[in-house]
Amino acid sequence: MRFQFSFKHMDSSEALRNYAETKIKQEIQKFATKPVECHLTFAVDRYNHTAHLSFNGGDGFAFQVDHTCTDMYGSVDHVVHKLETQLRKQKEKLKHHKGQKSKRDIVNIMEKSFDSVEIDAADILKYEAAKRKVSNG
Repeated sequence: MRFQFSFKHMDSSEALRNYAETKIKQEIQKFATKPVECHLTFAVDRYNHTAHLSFNGGDGFAFQVDHTCTDMYGSVDHVVHKLETQLRKQKEKLKHHKGQKSKRDIVNIMEKSFDSVEIDAADILKYEAAKRKVSNG
C-alpha cells in the first residue's frame, strides 16, 4: 500500500497522517488483495475541512471520495465510510458477475442433455414453439 498526503491551506500534521493511514488500511485489508495507491488531500476553507481520497486498486478499479465538515478527523471518518461502501459494492459486483442464465442458455442445455431420449412429434412442435418464443423475446 502506498499513501501520499497533500495539505492545502493548512500545516502538515503527522498525527492526521497516521490517523488517516491506519483507518484506511483497516478497511482496505478487508476488500483489496493487490497493491493499492491512495492519495489523500486535506484542505481548509474557513470553517470547512475537506478530505479528498483518490484510490487506485490493483484489481483495476479507481474511486474518488471526498467529504466536508467542520472537523478534519470527522471528514476522514466519513471518507473512510464512503470508501468502504464503494469497495463493498465493487466486491459484490465481482462476486456475482455471472448473473442468471438466460432462456437461450437453458434451451441450449436442454438440446445437449436430451439427445439420446426418444421424442414424438408433439414434443418437437412444443420445442420449436418455445425456441421461436425465445428467439423473438
